[in-house]
Amino acid sequence: MKAKFSTRAISVFLAVLMLSSVFAPASFAATDYSKLPEGFLNTYETTYNLISGLKEVDFYINNAGMGNQIKCHSLEIDLSNKSLSIVAGYNDGDTEGWGRATLTDQAAAMEKKRNTTVVAGLSGDYFDKDNGAPIGVLVMNGVVGKTANNRPYFAILKNGQAVIRDGKVPITDVQEAIGGARILVKEGKNLIPNNNPACNPSAAVGVTAEGNVIFFQADGRQIPDSYGMTVYQVAQTMVALGCVSALDLDKGGSATFATRRQSDNNFAVRNSLAYMSEREISDTLLVCTTDKKTGEFDHVSFSSNKYLCNSNSYVTLEPKGVDKFGYSAKLPSGGKLVLEDKSYGKIVGNRFTASGKLGTVKVNYVVDDKTVGSTVVEVSLDADNPIVSFFKRIVQTFRNLIQLVKFAFEKIKNGEKY
Repeated sequence: MKAKFSTRAISVFLAVLMLSSVFAPASFAATDYSKLPEGFLNTYETTYNLISGLKEVDFYINNAGMGNQIKCHSLEIDLSNKSLSIVAGYNDGDTEGWGRATLTDQAAAMEKKRNTTVVAGLSGDYFDKDNGAPIGVLVMNGVVGKTANNRPYFAILKNGQAVIRDGKVPITDVQEAIGGARILVKEGKNLIPNNNPACNPSAAVGVTAEGNVIFFQADGRQIPDSYGMTVYQVAQTMVALGCVSALDLDKGGSATFATRRQSDNNFAVRNSLAYMSEREISDTLLVCTTDKKTGEFDHVSFSSNKYLCNSNSYVTLEPKGVDKFGYSAKLPSGGKLVLEDKSYGKIVGNRFTASGKLGTVKVNYVVDDKTVGSTVVEVSLDADNPIVSFFKRIVQTFRNLIQLVKFAFEKIKNGEKY
């Protein structure tokens, strides 16, 4: 009897070991908000559910006087997950003739070109506004479209490693690459002096000590919702995100960040664009996956892993069925939302109504007494109620429209092309 138990135990152990090697948890860098630009602190963050190996976080930072808010977007890519890859995007998927295309159009072109699925993307290098040619290097699938031109670059090497290099380093071992304006971080140190006050929508790419890649974008020109960042602030934020090296990318209206979240079959822009519409740009960085949807229900995903609710208000939760790769799947019948601590409020349907108690409460989605997904609700005095949020969005839309008109007039006045 004892021998049989030992044999079974060994079998179970081996099975668990095999599963853990297939579904090994991603190793993500720890964000150290104490390393944010001097005088700034993290005021709120939301982590979104993506496929394995990706971690998307939206976060706000502000100064101590709460008078310089900046909305930030980050994505960490664990390249040890072999289903993921980072590729350089451009126009219609190759460098045969220069041109410009939006980030979302470039993602669609890449999916057709390489028979893959794009799950995230970031705007890239500065470019010639007349023909769309990038200023720095462009390498796509091992094919050199443009040389480095002595400008630094981000690259995926032929061995799969992510690096940021000085423009003088040869690109003979490069599989994918785009250029950038300047190296922001080297050996974990901010290289940028704090002497330029210009704040802009910004984008950057970095590499962590673990070898993961960080996409970063900060909204700007949308006061008071988001002021934008100086180059120094971008560099220091990359340090806070765990980067040991980082590269500065194109700014202003070109700065774009997009993802395909769990249960959302659309690749969509997530940042608030400086001039409302998505701009046609030069090169991009795209995250691709080889995982294919099964359509078979695996678990429930929520639009966010944390909902914010006013103590005297409510919030509508959004459970969605997904397969094991995060694609849409039909929710099983009989499921319901269950509060782990009912003292925080009550749930009717998909609506959580707060009781007035402050704090964080976990909400599970339960099917046949089995939890198949969870999220949390933070009940706070700082949260807006739905009506206030609605009017804030209207006000921000008008502000964006005014900035778009101003931008168009400036371009016309200077004889420039948009």
